[in-house]
Amino acid sequence: MTHVLVTRPLEASTQLADQLKTAGLVPVVMPLYAFAARKPSLDMNLAWSASATRKLAVFTSPRAVQFGLAHILGDQLNKLEYAVIGSATRDRMISSGYPVHLQPRSGFTSEDLLQLPELAVDPGDAVIFCAPGGRETLENGLKDLGWNVSRAMVYERVPLQPGAGQLDMISAAKDLLSVWTSISALKIAEEYLPDALWVKILAAPALVISARIQHHLQQLGATCVELTDGPGNSALLQSIINRPQDGR
Repeated sequence: MTHVLVTRPLEASTQLADQLKTAGLVPVVMPLYAFAARKPSLDMNLAWSASATRKLAVFTSPRAVQFGLAHILGDQLNKLEYAVIGSATRDRMISSGYPVHLQPRSGFTSEDLLQLPELAVDPGDAVIFCAPGGRETLENGLKDLGWNVSRAMVYERVPLQPGAGQLDMISAAKDLLSVWTSISALKIAEEYLPDALWVKILAAPALVISARIQHHLQQLGATCVELTDGPGNSALLQSIINRPQDGR
């Protein structure tokens, strides 16, 4: 029976695990990080100080919305254009009472957002709400389009040490599939997992949500890495179920 290693944060991993069990698969729930609020060093008054330019707030994930909205000053709220990456981020914005002005027409990556023609018109001041160590592609892409870009690092990932039970399940699995939704999780796994188990994971088939993660995993030595249909649990589940039985 196939064991599916799920490395998303705990809530999302648990939800996917329940669906995997229903499908007759064995989930190995191993979240590799949690989230914590972080006070950004960015001065929001200065970030959108120019009076005659467009003012853009870019939210890169539901966590960016969760931890970032509180840092926007009250008199700025109605002066901003709000851009999001991914439908989950859009849903979090709307449920929080904020409009969404810009979203990729398809896809869920920084590259997809940068394809919007509206971003190439009359660029101004943009703030990207994110975590440390990410979204360089988005920052550089907006700068190339003429935007003055700042990053507000409003949350951070807190690494989690895998437990003995999780390691035992990976070790015992005869048919293993891993699912990856972030490069951060890969870096933590490479650092924290015993060498033998890390080698086993790299040798097993993997599913990833973006070409960037696919390339990173291949650079680490994985040879069977396929893209999923999307980043949400429903798309992940379908990709897992629809993969060839031998994983290749």
